[in-house]
Amino acid sequence: MNFLEKLLKIDRKIIFIVMAVLVLFPLLKPLGLGVSSGPRAKAVFDAVEAIPPGKTLLISVDFDPASMPELYPMLVALMRHAFARNVKVLLCGLWITGAGLADKAVTEIPPEFGKKYGEDVVYLGWKAGVDAVILGMGENIKNVFPVDYYGHPLDSLPMMNEVTRLRDIPFMVAISAGTPGFSDWLLYAQSRYGMRVGAGVTAVSAADAYPYLQSGQLTGLLAGMKGAAEYEVLVQRRGYSNAYMPAVAAMDSQSLAHIVIMVLVVIGNLAFFATRRKRR
Repeated sequence: MNFLEKLLKIDRKIIFIVMAVLVLFPLLKPLGLGVSSGPRAKAVFDAVEAIPPGKTLLISVDFDPASMPELYPMLVALMRHAFARNVKVLLCGLWITGAGLADKAVTEIPPEFGKKYGEDVVYLGWKAGVDAVILGMGENIKNVFPVDYYGHPLDSLPMMNEVTRLRDIPFMVAISAGTPGFSDWLLYAQSRYGMRVGAGVTAVSAADAYPYLQSGQLTGLLAGMKGAAEYEVLVQRRGYSNAYMPAVAAMDSQSLAHIVIMVLVVIGNLAFFATRRKRR
């Protein structure tokens, strides 16, 4: 039996083991294979970069646990970017299923930068009525959210003394997995109050966002896991954070798996045709 015939008879357990190792390794140690910053992610990054220190970035958490692998890394990267530049972060949500995810980020990320709740970050929580909520925030945030997600009166939070309505916020990013989402922020916050809006969406929803991006209504776009990875790379290259990058790790794992599959397909075909010709 020659070498090519042996290739056709490789035990599938060996293939599974090789695939498992190559998939798991990048999850433990991200490699950054081919992850570079595209213009859409760079536009969001530049908009956050342009926020003066001491001012506020608004993030709307409009997704659920099903879309968490794609969208949660965007939320974390945006918060790290803002805190590294001493930009305050205000969070809210149009999806009740995103309430716990935003709470997780508010609990875990600010301590990395020594930020305090109420002074550097506030989480408003969720409230029903999409258009009424956004329009109400445009007039007076405290009228819509008298208390925050944790039950603290907004009047007792120092950060909210400087942020009373949407016009006090230079930029916002709507991280959304569907409707309601970024389109509602464009419709009510941007058209009525002139707010600059960026978006983070799942890969399957990116096509819906491109027309708004091309028209200039969206300042920038983070599309799927790739968009999250691009933003993580931008944040780390500027030296803002050295934390673990889950989106980059997932992209590395996926890339290595695709490479292995392609190599096996090529090897299998070469071996098959070579041995078939030999038999003839």
